[in-house]
Amino acid sequence: MHVLLGMVMLAVVARRAQRGRLGTDEAGRRLAEAVAGYWHRVDLVWLVLFPLLYVLR
Repeated sequence: MHVLLGMVMLAVVARRAQRGRLGTDEAGRRLAEAVAGYWHRVDLVWLVLFPLLYVLR
């Protein structure tokens, strides 16, 4: 579910970037930063979960 949500958020940012509205206002920059932050947090969680669930068995 978290990957699907991240992909949807990245698609929204990509669509705004294509239309040229991503970096023109503060809301666009905040959206891009929020999506990037979310995606990096998901990565960090998996860096912890992967060894705990699969490697340490």
